Amino acid sequence: MEAVAEPTQMNPPPGPTVPPQLSPDVSPGSPDRGDVSVVIVGALGCGKSALLNAVRGLAEGDARAAPLGAPANPDRPVLYPDPARPNLLLWELPLEAGEGEGPARWLAEGDVVLVATDGLFGASHASLAQEARAARKTVHFVRTKADLDLHTLRRLLGGRYDRALALDALRVACTESLVANGLREPPPSIFLVSSHEPHQLDGPLLRQALVGDVREYERVLPPALSGFEMISEREVAEIQEAYELGGLSEVVTRIQCSLETLWNARLDMAVTGESGAGKSTFVNALRGLGDEDEGAAQTGVIETTAEPTPYPYPGYPNVMLWDLPGIGTPNFRAERYLEAVDFPRYDFFIILASERFKENHVRLARAIAEQGKRFYFVRAKVDNDLEAMRRRKNPPEEEEVLEEIRRDCRERLGQAGLGDAKVFLLSSFEMEKYDFQAFEDTLEQELPGHKRHAFLLSLPNLSQAVIEKKRQLLHQEVWKVALVSSLVAAVPLPGLAFTCDVSILLRKLDAYRHDFGLDAASLARLAERAGKPLEVLRAEVRSELGRSINKEMVIGLLGKATGGGLVVVNFFFHRIPIYGALASGGISFHTTYSMLSQCLEELAADSQRVLVKALESEV
Repeated sequence: MEAVAEPTQMNPPPGPTVPPQLSPDVSPGSPDRGDVSVVIVGALGCGKSALLNAVRGLAEGDARAAPLGAPANPDRPVLYPDPARPNLLLWELPLEAGEGEGPARWLAEGDVVLVATDGLFGASHASLAQEARAARKTVHFVRTKADLDLHTLRRLLGGRYDRALALDALRVACTESLVANGLREPPPSIFLVSSHEPHQLDGPLLRQALVGDVREYERVLPPALSGFEMISEREVAEIQEAYELGGLSEVVTRIQCSLETLWNARLDMAVTGESGAGKSTFVNALRGLGDEDEGAAQTGVIETTAEPTPYPYPGYPNVMLWDLPGIGTPNFRAERYLEAVDFPRYDFFIILASERFKENHVRLARAIAEQGKRFYFVRAKVDNDLEAMRRRKNPPEEEEVLEEIRRDCRERLGQAGLGDAKVFLLSSFEMEKYDFQAFEDTLEQELPGHKRHAFLLSLPNLSQAVIEKKRQLLHQEVWKVALVSSLVAAVPLPGLAFTCDVSILLRKLDAYRHDFGLDAASLARLAERAGKPLEVLRAEVRSELGRSINKEMVIGLLGKATGGGLVVVNFFFHRIPIYGALASGGISFHTTYSMLSQCLEELAADSQRVLVKALESEV
C-alpha cells in the first residue's frame, strides 16, 4: 500500500499526500519482515522536526516533510513513516512527557533510540540513553541545529574560522557532556544535523546508519501482526474500494451499514414439545430469568401456551424465543402444526421432551427437516432423573445416569430414522450444567454470522466460557467502531489533540456494560438467581466504566488512552488503506481503538469476577 508521511497526532501541512519516491540505493522494506520502530526523544523545541526530515531524506518544502515549529504532542509518540521503507517507523516524543507517560514508557516498544539536543546533553539525556542501552536498544546521539552554531562561529571568527575544527569541537563538547552526566561508555560518534538542509552535515550518515539498523533488525524481528487478524482481507479491500469511489464519506457509510446489520440482526428461536414438558420454564431459563421475574413466560402444570408467544432476551429485542403451543394432542399433525405456528418465521426449532422422545416429536422433526430448517432435541428435567437415582439404595454415578439417558435417546431416535439428530441433556434450574456448553457451541457454530453474533451477545453470563466468547466477538468490531467514530467527528474535543464522535463511543460502551451483565438490571437478576446481596456482586466491578458511564467519563478515558502502543499503530498503518487520510484530519483512530479495547478487557474481567462471586459457595 502507499506509504503516508503525515503524523498521526498533529495536523500536517496542507496539500495532498505524495506517493513515496524510492531512493535508488535503498531497497524498500516489507512489513512482512517486521517493523522497526525508531523513537526520537528530545526536549520541546530542540529541532526534532528537522531531524525527522533529515533521517527520512526530505527537504523542508517536501509535502511529506514534518512541519518545522509545529507543537509536538506532550502525551504520546507521533508517527512519521519513512517514505522509502514502509517498515521503518519513526516516532517523535518530547523528553518532558505527560504524567505517567515519560519517554521510558515507550523504550520497551522501540528498537532504536535517537537522543537529540540542540545544546549540550544533560542528565536526562544520559539517564535515558543508559536505560535504553540496558534494555539492549541501539542508541544514537544527535546534535541538532548544528548549522546555526557554525554560522555563529563563522561570523565571530571571520578569517580564523575552520569548519572541520568547529565540527570536531562540537562533537567533543557533546561527548564530554554525556560522560560528565553519567553515561558510562562514550558514544562512538555524535551526529550533527542541520536545521534546514537535511542533506548537509551528518544527515546522510545518520540515514545510512538507520538503514543499517533496519537491515539488522529485519533478520530477527517477526511480523508484528499477532492478535489483529480480525481484520480480514475482504474487509480491507472493501474499505479501499469505498475510499476510491467516494472518499471518507463512503467509507463511513459502508462501515456504518456493516455495523448496523450486525447490531440489528434478528434471531427467532422456536421452543416446542408436548404439554407439561417445561417449555415456558426452559424459555425463561435461556433468557436468564426465573419463573416469577418480570417479563417471564407463564408456567404451570397444564398447557399455558395457546398460540406462539414471543419473549425477547432482556436488553436484546431482536433476539426472540418463541414459546409454541404443545404438540401432545391425539389428533396432532405436524404439517398443520407448522402452518398454524407460522413456520417460516423461525430460524430453528428446539424440540423439548421431559421423559422420552415419542412419535409426535419424531413426526415434527421430520416435517421441519423436510422444509429445510434445523432442529435440536433437548431432553429436559434431567435433574429430576438424577435426584430419583440418588434415592436408590446403591445409587449409580451421575455420569452413568446421564450416559444411560443419552443412549436411550439415541436408540429411540435412531429407530425412527433420526440417528444424526443432535440431543442435549439440560436442566432449566441448572442451565450452566450438563450439556449446556455443547448446546451453546452447536448453535454458535451452525448459525449464520450475523445471527451468531446476536445469539452470543444475548446469552446470560452464566459461565466463564460465555464471557470469553463475548470478549473475543466484541473485539472483532472495535476497529470499525473506532474508525466510524473518528471519521464522523465534526470538531475536536476540548482537551484532546484529536477528533472523534463521543456519542457513538458512549452508546457502544454502554452496550458493552450490558453485554457483560454489569448494568444495574443484569446485576440484580444475577444476585437474585445466586441468592447473594446485590452489593456483594457490585463490589467485584472494579473498572471505572463498569460502575457508571457518562459523556465526561468517556472523554476522560480518551484522554488517558496511550494510543495502544507502537506495535498497534504499526499494524494499523500497514493494514488500513486510509490510515494516512485519518492522520490528515488530526484524527487519532488508534487512540480511540486503544481506549475501546482497554475498556472491553476491563469489563470482561469485571464480569468474570462477578460470576465467580455469584457461584461462590457460602460453605
